[in-house]
Amino acid sequence: MRKTLILDYTYQGYRPEEEQIAEMAINGSGIRDTGRVLKISPNTVIKELKKRGRH
Repeated sequence: MRKTLILDYTYQGYRPEEEQIAEMAINGSGIRDTGRVLKISPNTVIKELKKRGRH
């Protein structure tokens, strides 16, 4: 069996820009808007905001 190491994901949800998500939320951007701008799923935006809220 052959294994492949992925160095650069094409789906950006695997590398969410946490700082940008938080910044957009603080500035009043909605979850859908944030996801659209960063090209990630709204579910990823929610997950990252929840993670950040626990700290």
